Amino acid sequence: MPAAPDPSGERRQQAAERRGETFPRRGAIVRPQKNPIEWRVNVTQLGSANGRALDGTDAAALSAGETEGRRQIVAFFDFLRREVPGFDRSYIVDIPPQIGIRETRRIEGLYQLSGEDVLSCASFPDTIGVNGWPLEKHVAGDVEWDWPDIPGSRGFNHLPYRMLIPQEVDNLLVAGRCASMTHEGQSAARVSGACFVMGEAAGTAAHLALAASQNPADIVVNDLQAALEKNGVYLGKDVQ
Repeated sequence: MPAAPDPSGERRQQAAERRGETFPRRGAIVRPQKNPIEWRVNVTQLGSANGRALDGTDAAALSAGETEGRRQIVAFFDFLRREVPGFDRSYIVDIPPQIGIRETRRIEGLYQLSGEDVLSCASFPDTIGVNGWPLEKHVAGDVEWDWPDIPGSRGFNHLPYRMLIPQEVDNLLVAGRCASMTHEGQSAARVSGACFVMGEAAGTAAHLALAASQNPADIVVNDLQAALEKNGVYLGKDVQ
């Protein structure tokens, strides 16, 4: 399940209005960790100077994003210490070593996972595992969620093997956020769980292709699925 908004949201808005501050996005996540005195904060949102999404393929844009991300961290931390009870003596333990890019280049594969596939909980005969994350669309100043029909549906979509196979390049498998997906499909299947699924399938398929001296596009999908299931992968074929 997506993380709930932090309980200080209303307090944050009131403080911002009182001091003339602005925050990069309306929602924020502030959650305790296993160590009860540590909290994880997810609150930054980066964009380019023209208001569009940050271009993760541009070195200058990435550098500007690194600077702006750290500025946002300090600003929100100052708010926590000043306005939220229990944080007045807190300090920053760690920040990410670099900004996280959600989307840049993607391959055009034998199949392109779409937003409709996610919302309709699509099934595929070449399933390599499942994705249970909804559409997570990051728009300027906010995050918008689109969900499958729950409880009217099973709540997950299959990930097809074909989305790992480029159209015009042999002997290559592509897993993760750069696999073959539309913008909306990628907003769901770029998360860790789906990337784990794609990564294990790509590694297993590469082994099968090498063992049979085949191109990965030509391996027997049933053999791939059997190997994945033997290793504990849930293919989602038992729920319609």
